[in-house]
Amino acid sequence: MSIDLTGVPETLLIPLYAQWRENRRSRPLIKDPSVDDIVARLDPPFDKFVPSTVDRIIVILRKKIIDGMVKTHLSRHRGHAVVINLGCGLCTRFARLDDGGAEWFDIDLAEVEPFWRAAFPHPGNRRHFVRGSINDLSCLDRLPLAEGAAPIIVMEGVSMYLSEAQMRTLVTGLARRFPGAHFIFDAMASWVAMGSAFYPSITVTGARFTWGLDRPKSCQTWGRGIRLLRDEPIARHLNALYGPFGWLWRLNPLVRGAYRVVALRLGRKPAAA
Repeated sequence: MSIDLTGVPETLLIPLYAQWRENRRSRPLIKDPSVDDIVARLDPPFDKFVPSTVDRIIVILRKKIIDGMVKTHLSRHRGHAVVINLGCGLCTRFARLDDGGAEWFDIDLAEVEPFWRAAFPHPGNRRHFVRGSINDLSCLDRLPLAEGAAPIIVMEGVSMYLSEAQMRTLVTGLARRFPGAHFIFDAMASWVAMGSAFYPSITVTGARFTWGLDRPKSCQTWGRGIRLLRDEPIARHLNALYGPFGWLWRLNPLVRGAYRVVALRLGRKPAAA
């Protein structure tokens, strides 16, 4: 299947390629067979990407962190959990974490939909692709959420292609629709975002980084009641890949603040009448 995406939409191949490479390591931190199935179905043009250890580390560690947060949510709200994945690309988290009861909504552009459906030909009746844009959240108003649903919103590998104004608008829009919900996203430091040209996997797509986050607490100024729940630098998890050497990297302030996963609470859920 010819994947004729360009720009930011084409970057959905980067995490796919990184996990495909991770699967081939003798001791992968995350083994994800569903990625091998997708690659077999789509035959993506991996030859255009330069193998990058940095890309692989970032993708695998952010996946590990976000998986943990989503898994906690599913356990805490069993029978009521809803996972909303903004800019989903070809995310395989459903295959890794689904508990048999949660509803999953994958949100992405219309041009991504044919590749999503080819990658996941049998999504089941609890996983849904919804056409939509991060710049227009009206698609979220049509989600058929049941009474008492407990949504968690995830946005992975997207924030660095937005602006702070777009992030602020996104967060306030989510808070208005899902007050009290948790919003998880990953972000790079501003000094990293200035270096798009040094990431060959990005430059070949025509995309570029446009935003970085240096002070996670600043997110609390984006709207009334927005609270930082967790700031998780991926450097804290380097020991999972490199043992004691990973702990040494954590001592470097540049590495420690270069890339992180952030969890926000979107205001407070209204009290029951």
